[in-house]
Order: sequence, then C-alpha cells, then structure tokens
Amino acid sequence: MTNKKINVLKDLEEILDNRYIIRSDSELIAYECDGLTGYKTKPLLVVLPGTSHEVSAIIKICNKYSVPFVARGSGTGLSGGALPVEDGIVISLSRMNRIIDVDIENQRVTAEPGVINVEVTKAVEKWGYYYAPDPSSQIVCTIGGNV
Repeated sequence: MTNKKINVLKDLEEILDNRYIIRSDSELIAYECDGLTGYKTKPLLVVLPGTSHEVSAIIKICNKYSVPFVARGSGTGLSGGALPVEDGIVISLSRMNRIIDVDIENQRVTAEPGVINVEVTKAVEKWGYYYAPDPSSQIVCTIGGNV
C-alpha cells in the first residue's frame, strides 16, 4: 500500500465507519466500471457516505492529497459517466436515499442522490404524477445518476 493511500485511508476513517470504505481488491471489482463494461479501471477506494457533510469532507480529503474522484449512483449508465479514474476514489451515493420534500404545488421533489426512481414515482402517484425518464430503469436507477 502506498503512503498516499495510507494517508487517505487514515483521514477517511476519521469521518466514515470502516464498513463504508471499500478497499479490498475483490470488492473493488464491482466498481471498476458502470454499465459501459468495455472500459474498466479499478479505483483506489470506494466510499459510501450517508450525508452531504460526509461527501464534503471526502472531497476535501481528495483535494488535500490530489486524488481524483467520481460520484456514482447505481452504476447502470451506459455512457461511462460513473467510470472511475486510475488511483481515484469512487463516491457511491447509494446510502443517501431519502426523499426530503414533495411540493406538489410547484411540481418539485427534493431528494438525495441515491433515491431510486420508482421511489419518486411512489411519493407522487397519489396526486396523479409519476417520474419515468426511462420506465425500464425505474427499479434500479437513481435520481443522482439521472441528473
């Protein structure tokens, strides 16, 4: 393990529980690509923050050590938008899965990036609304990935 990785890990462990830091080669394989499987790069680490405060702290650590990062939703995209970069960190936003507010009058839903599309539809369907940017992806894609 490089000194840089040791330092990054030490700082990350100050803000995240160890179970939310993926570091083993066998577990990192799942994050080496998104739905575009023709390009693969194993990330340095994968982190799973649960709050925007943790995301901010992770990005500050990346900046401190000049470590590139990419945010990731469910990783189903076919355009390579969630591909990791070499020696970079994947910030998986899957734990950030709360719908914060439903404002029907203004036709807005405020949600964390890890909310699955179908959960938005469920939150608004009693008013006759639905969210379906791609109906076939309703049960797996996230709002963060859509954005």
